[in-house]
Amino acid sequence: MDPALVKAALPGGNALSTATQKPNGGTIRCNLYVDSKLVLSLAQAWWSEGKTTAAVAPAYPGTKEGTMSEDERFIYSGKAGVGRTVPSCKVSRHPEQDLYVAVETRESGVDDPDAIEKLLTAYTKAVEGSAACR
Repeated sequence: MDPALVKAALPGGNALSTATQKPNGGTIRCNLYVDSKLVLSLAQAWWSEGKTTAAVAPAYPGTKEGTMSEDERFIYSGKAGVGRTVPSCKVSRHPEQDLYVAVETRESGVDDPDAIEKLLTAYTKAVEGSAACR
């Protein structure tokens, strides 16, 4: 991914750090911190096959009243977004599940729908091309 897309969703600061979390067997989250404050979370989560982006989005409160893309794969606001990977994104350890990605700002003061949409679509494409989908 283009680092500029991530930077556009971050507040200013001096030091950037990251930490990975695996809160359950189907989710992995990369948290970004600016000056030791959590400001952005990028997640991959497996959901039951057949769910729609609209059905998954409420799990990410920042997407409330978000904009749905024409193909209904993405929903985003100025603070968060959820995207569904392509149907061919399947792995044996998550049978009958679809992979979704999420981008969430965290108390950062960032509220930029254009930046979130660009980051969300780029992140989704990056995940689709990664080992997460093979």
